[in-house]
Order: sequence, then C-alpha cells, then structure tokens
Amino acid sequence: MDFFTIIEKNRDKLNKNEGELLKFFIDNAKNIKSMRIQDLSKSTFMSTAAIIRFCKKLGFTGYTELKNNLIFTMENQNRQISFNNEVTTFEDIERTKQLINESIVDEVLDLIFNANRVDFYGEGSSRSVCREMARRFQLIGKQCFYYDDTTIMYSSAATLESNDLVFSVSMSGETAQVIKASNIAKSRGAKVVSITNMSINTLSSLSDRTIFISSTKYSIRNMNFISRIPALVIMEYIFYRYMDKYIGK
Repeated sequence: MDFFTIIEKNRDKLNKNEGELLKFFIDNAKNIKSMRIQDLSKSTFMSTAAIIRFCKKLGFTGYTELKNNLIFTMENQNRQISFNNEVTTFEDIERTKQLINESIVDEVLDLIFNANRVDFYGEGSSRSVCREMARRFQLIGKQCFYYDDTTIMYSSAATLESNDLVFSVSMSGETAQVIKASNIAKSRGAKVVSITNMSINTLSSLSDRTIFISSTKYSIRNMNFISRIPALVIMEYIFYRYMDKYIGK
C-alpha cells in the first residue's frame, strides 16, 4: 500500500504536533531519503521516541518503514504507463474509494454547511468537475460559483471572507492558476479543500483539508491523458453525503 493511502486511513489519529511532523515529511520528501532519524529529530525539534510513536500511529513499524514507503511512492507517483486492458477508469474509482477518510469527509461537509459562499477553482479539464458540482450545490440553495476565466477567478478569491470555502481541483496539485487563486483565498481567511491525485504537491500542502484520488496517467500514440472521472466521483460522494446529512432530514 502506498504512502498516501496509509496516511489517509490514519491521519485523524494524529495530534497537532504530529500533524506538523507529517507536513514536514511531505514538504521535505526529496530530502528524507538521506535523513537518519537523528537528523529528523534535530530538524523538527522532536525526540526520536516521539517520531517513532508518530510512525506507528500512521500504521508503520517505525521510521525506516515510513521513509522507505514514502521514497517508493515518490519514485512511482509520476510513472506513466501505456494504455491497456489493465488500466481502467473502474480500477481508479476503486482505488479512490479506498482512499476515502470518512473523518475528513465529515469535516468537509461541515465546512460546506457553515460556508456563506463556496467557490470551485479548476483549470483545463478540471473545470468540468467544478462546473458540475457548483451547479448541484446551487440547485439545493447553496451560494456556489465556478469560473471559466482565470482573471475572474482571482478577483473572486480576493473578495472571499473567513466564513467562505474554496474547492481547488488539480490532478497534479501543481496547476499555477489554481494555486495562485487558492493562496489569494487563504490570505482572505477562507478555508481551502483540495482535490488532487495521490502525490506530494503544492496544492495539498497549502490546503486546510486534502482529498486524494487515484487517476492513472496513460498514453496513447504519444499523447498523455489523465481522467477527471475519479475527481467527479469523489465530489458526487461528498454531495450525496451532504444531502443525506443536511437536506434529507
């Protein structure tokens, strides 16, 4: 099981300091390979015993297993494969289901319910996910918006307030326009929920809540593709959970 699958299953067990340690691992993943536990202890001002407890809370036997799993995931996360019968949207959906952390989903549902306004940010094909989900929440009376124009997206982010919410969708987590709009929103005090592929990425690091999906990169005749269907599936799941929790009663 890869690093992100494991942490999504166990992340709700972490206290605040351990959450900061997890963020350090993700932000410094490229350097972790050469770091001994003593080096990590000095860099994070946490004892080696506390680091080992942290690793075990996440489901690893210790620091070495966590480090090796993180390194393996990093080396394979950007692997591209050729299209064949073994690579299907259905398999990506199944892997995405396995990544669902119900505690995080419940927190996201509360953020939506308490938000005065919800913005959806995405570029390229991710706009279709934003457009569909904004439309669905609008139908049940939630003030939601999505944007085809990047300039308008930035302008909207600059008007958000502390009781507003942003969903930022980017398969890579490195879409510059989405990152910029999300940072503007955060500077205004708004909460940000990111939807990204399983990876160490900028968008998930800056977000208040992170939802990981699995969407396999594949190529056909030297053209590269990555599906947004898993992102739409997880957002539909959130929508129906929201309906069940707040509308259906």
